[in-house]
Amino acid sequence: MPTTSRDPKQSMNTKKQRPEGSGPNCNVIVFLEEAQKDLEPVKHADRVAAALGGHVTLCHVMVPPHDGSKPVDPVDWDIRKQKTRNWLSGVARAHSSKGSKTEALLLEGQYIKQIASHMAVRQGDIAAALRVRGEEGKRLSDTVLGVLASGSAALLMIPVTAREPKNGTYQKIFVPLDGSSRAESALPTAAKLALAEDAELLLCHVAPQPGVTEFGVMDQEAARLSSQVTKRNTQLGQIHLTKVKNSLAHHKLNISTLILPGGDARRALIDTIEKEAVDFVVMATHGQSGHRDVPAGDVASFILDRADIPVLMVRSKMNQSRDHAFGRVVSKGIRQPAGTDK
Repeated sequence: MPTTSRDPKQSMNTKKQRPEGSGPNCNVIVFLEEAQKDLEPVKHADRVAAALGGHVTLCHVMVPPHDGSKPVDPVDWDIRKQKTRNWLSGVARAHSSKGSKTEALLLEGQYIKQIASHMAVRQGDIAAALRVRGEEGKRLSDTVLGVLASGSAALLMIPVTAREPKNGTYQKIFVPLDGSSRAESALPTAAKLALAEDAELLLCHVAPQPGVTEFGVMDQEAARLSSQVTKRNTQLGQIHLTKVKNSLAHHKLNISTLILPGGDARRALIDTIEKEAVDFVVMATHGQSGHRDVPAGDVASFILDRADIPVLMVRSKMNQSRDHAFGRVVSKGIRQPAGTDK
């Protein structure tokens, strides 16, 4: 059974503002396609930008009509560009509010190259895109692939079916943690969004499934070992979540923790997102595996493909051991590798 921990003393917290000195402002660049007519989901980008002290820019990449092997008619291209610029400017004006002006930006070239080049000079900002559900499930458009491949600080993926929260603000923000420092890199951003939205922060950990070798029917010894390891993993997971929760206590947030039993972490997290009626997911692009050759890890990619709510993936650094919740805990009497005690 899942183990949940909620703090009743924090359930009556009042509206809080983004704290001073909480880091530089972070803008959100939403890459749009002309085929996307319903732009209500972009309002989720507004919420993220407001929480992080930034603004929203609507960006579109105009792709040449062919692969570049033939010359482009300059007159025809200029006409197309003017029409596209008028469309994008009109969308930006319609999306702007009294307190915030939405900017418009038109790029020319191939999707992936142009998005990567633009975000290379705005690495502290968030690249965002609207995900489209095809007939056979969610498909990744060239724009989404470009956003995933960009070097932005974070990636915001918004399903085109995502509506504004019913009560006007996010009620529950979900943060999966696997015990690694890379997963914890999403916490500062999650805390800022929770503060701005006055939302509950739900920290979740899936206890690893014990790997007991079985040949045929599991014997009593294997069953005993499996039970012991499962109990140990659950206890250590709860200790870790409590440690993380305490590290965020100064924000005075409403924070809950949830331990899920071992199994397929990807499906367990997706099921929990639906069961807990989560409004928004904040997570790191990579967890314990941290493979550098892919834009996102297996768990993050699975959630991105299947979640029906916005997912903000913070691009994790590959060497954050000292920033881990237990990063500065050293066992006395244990000799440390050279260079790790600084």
